[in-house]
Amino acid sequence: MDHRIRFPVLLSLALCGCMALGAYGEQMRFDTASEWGRWELPLGAVELTQDGTILPVRIHKGINAALNAADFGGGIHSVGSNSRQAAFVMDGDPATGWSLAPNDSPEDWFIEIDLGRAVAARKVTLIFDEEAPPFELFTLFLSTGEQAIDVVDNIVDGSLIYRFQERFKGNKKHRVTLDLDLAKQPPVQFLRVESLLHVPGARLVEVEVEAIGDNITLGLLERGGGLEIILDVEGAYDVATLGNAMSIADGNFSAWLQPRRINSQVNVISHMTLDLGAVYWVDLVRIVGHFLLGPRSRSYFDFDTYEVMSSDGSLAPDGSRIWHRHFVGKSTAQNQLWPFAEHHFELIQTRYVSIAWVYFDAACAALWASSTANPCNFYGSTRELQVFGEGHPARVTFRSPLIDLKGKKQVSAIRWRADAPLDTRVEVRSRTSNEVRYDITYYDKNGKAVTERKWNKLIPSFKGPVDTTLVPGDDQSPWSNVYLTPDQGFQSPSPRRYMELEVSLASENPARAASLDYLEVEFHEPLADEVVGEIFPTAVLPGEATEFSYFVLPKRTSGFDQLMMAASAPMQFKKVLVSEKLTEAEVEETEEGFQVKFPRPIRQRELVELRFTSAVFLQATRFDVFLVDSGQEELGRQAVEPGDAAPEVESSTNVVSLPVSTRLFANAALDTRVLTPNGDGRNDVLVVSVDLVNVLEQRPLRMLVFDLSGRLLGEVEGKGLAGHRELIWDGQDSSGRLVVPGLYLLELHVEGDAGVEKMRWGVSVVY
Repeated sequence: MDHRIRFPVLLSLALCGCMALGAYGEQMRFDTASEWGRWELPLGAVELTQDGTILPVRIHKGINAALNAADFGGGIHSVGSNSRQAAFVMDGDPATGWSLAPNDSPEDWFIEIDLGRAVAARKVTLIFDEEAPPFELFTLFLSTGEQAIDVVDNIVDGSLIYRFQERFKGNKKHRVTLDLDLAKQPPVQFLRVESLLHVPGARLVEVEVEAIGDNITLGLLERGGGLEIILDVEGAYDVATLGNAMSIADGNFSAWLQPRRINSQVNVISHMTLDLGAVYWVDLVRIVGHFLLGPRSRSYFDFDTYEVMSSDGSLAPDGSRIWHRHFVGKSTAQNQLWPFAEHHFELIQTRYVSIAWVYFDAACAALWASSTANPCNFYGSTRELQVFGEGHPARVTFRSPLIDLKGKKQVSAIRWRADAPLDTRVEVRSRTSNEVRYDITYYDKNGKAVTERKWNKLIPSFKGPVDTTLVPGDDQSPWSNVYLTPDQGFQSPSPRRYMELEVSLASENPARAASLDYLEVEFHEPLADEVVGEIFPTAVLPGEATEFSYFVLPKRTSGFDQLMMAASAPMQFKKVLVSEKLTEAEVEETEEGFQVKFPRPIRQRELVELRFTSAVFLQATRFDVFLVDSGQEELGRQAVEPGDAAPEVESSTNVVSLPVSTRLFANAALDTRVLTPNGDGRNDVLVVSVDLVNVLEQRPLRMLVFDLSGRLLGEVEGKGLAGHRELIWDGQDSSGRLVVPGLYLLELHVEGDAGVEKMRWGVSVVY
């Protein structure tokens, strides 16, 4: 039993050697390997170099599985002769090799290699020294790693069964290749070469095992991934434990998920979902069934009707994961004869792989009701689930530990240095809090989380460890928007005491990857320990010009003399009041809104009211205000947090809402119904004005012109983003000629998520 209380890393400034005093405040910098080592790095998806650079790990096709066997715990498993030279046969160097010691017994003329995991091998090549004769008579053995089983089906520890062998007689070649049929050959983990004839000077310099590629299912847990197996989607049966589930994604062909028989009145549907821990470019899912394991066993593929799907983790509007189906149907006779199924498709970004299947076929069971050998359970007891792809990950994400800034601090900027080639990018996000709490998790001896009450009832030998985890409190902010460039202003609520950072290395091209050199955060003492603001009114009509008041109340501050207003909606400053008195101030327009410079510093408890007009086109439009001090502009700006600034105003928010509606058009109108394109300066063009509402991304906005027979004559395109828009028709058709006088239909439409929204008008053309 493990009675330890295990605490996670809390990165504290007092303990971190990366803290420094910058030009404008304090800095925390992550640069060296030891500093990055405190982060939750998905090792296997990224590599942390000795100089502190984080690089995505590339997935390869057509690998030599012997070269990286040590990464999976492999190497020389056993050798009978000249053991000091044994490792040379898998070092990639043809100048080194292994030879037989002439005085050793013939029974010691062997070398045994462990690839560290079962690999899908296409061929095995033995390379001999070109300057000497090769082995003339030898046998090559291959094994999945299967161990012998005694008469009561217990595994004999230390045993190893080789079910495949090939003898080479009278060999004169220096390069001997054994081609393997992937459709019939089980995965290979162990190779054994036995020389049956001593050839003076002969030397084996390399053993190459050409495999499909890097199997991405290996190392899931280290990358933050996992595997879930649900035996019954409807929930009538238990979920498989993680320990049992991982046996199909561990590269160990001897371990497998133990099935159990289910009887039901209806079909039982099961599924397994594999989380790769990062988004990879995937083009092959390979299911490996049972292949001659055990003295009484047989080959079989344990799926009847099943489907294979993948997802990059994107969510549909209803919050469900979006899946791409690559196969749905029944297994074939070939699958049953040779228990493999390979599902190939074009390279696609993949974080999750799902296999769903009929575990119990109720209709089949009804036909076999009188039989004792019911063939209607399809356990899905896969030996190995293998996933292959190519290139650098499309997205790999890692997070910092909880960072303690030792008191409320104003974070002014996040900076980083990265190598981001074309089609790649570095994305950084942040979140903050002032509170922390302890989460206590109890485990039984099998590592399963249990309640405190159940843990206390367990006998000591059945109790597992207790994990005490320090986590952010309920005041934790959501993750910020992505920082688009280094040295961008901090986007999370600040000042705060605790902070977390998240970094994603993304790529739209498998051949390229971004790498991260360092990341630093700059912070300083805040301009105000507490300052709140609220806007009024908080509900308006879309596109309607409205006068707003934004109230700012600094409750604790040493003073500031500037306020910056920022929003996605256009704003026009009207006036500013301090303690309800009109105040003369210098106002400057900015790209985000406007900036107000006061003639004197604003002190605590002085209520500031900013009045301005704006038209809102997006639901939940946020208006942000920031504090700036002209004497410390280099420290950046501090955000005003939503709160009760003016007691007489019922708001406590900086968000303005619109009436709930699915309509994307508002305030649509024509400036005239009669178009007279005769060049006299009056009604020569027709203007359609409209307010687009809640259109967050660029969408096609078009005005189409039809004659009364429905024939399309012309089209005018506009900018399909939220805001006031105008489209102009000059009476010409798509070929640039004036249409003939008469009646026409104008159709304005925009493409939304729910379909195309349209408006129509009838107009006359007269000249």
